[in-house]
Amino acid sequence: MKKMTEELIFEQMVEFLEKAEVYNELSNKNNSWGLTLSEVHCIDNIEKLGSPNVTALANAMKMTRGGITKITRKLIKKEFIIDFKEEGNKKEVYFRPTPKGMEVYLDHEKTHKVAKDREMGLFSTFTEEEQKIILKFLEKSNNHLQNEMKKLEN
Repeated sequence: MKKMTEELIFEQMVEFLEKAEVYNELSNKNNSWGLTLSEVHCIDNIEKLGSPNVTALANAMKMTRGGITKITRKLIKKEFIIDFKEEGNKKEVYFRPTPKGMEVYLDHEKTHKVAKDREMGLFSTFTEEEQKIILKFLEKSNNHLQNEMKKLEN
């Protein structure tokens, strides 16, 4: 019986992830900037962190420094962010959004607010105990996926 339940959980998880991917693609069609979700999240993190370097950005996004370097190079080329060095430290590179990047950031903030408002209605249908179980499951799933991603990056 346990094996059957685990299979059903896996099937529901796959279905959820597939639907989430389609939803993100559909909602990203309004993205007139031609950016990937990772690029949008990179701009978002740059603004929220306040001129981070590659390491700070990699830590915040839970990505490798190499992955961040690739994304930031694209964003610089597309003129969504700029890189700069501080006066006393000519070695370290920092990032900040351009005015065009700030438009992306502000639009992304609005999108997150709409999504949060929409999903909070679903969350409220669960008891507090059920919410704790869901939270535990999601935390473990995120950690597991993060570990699997690290394996692929090495």
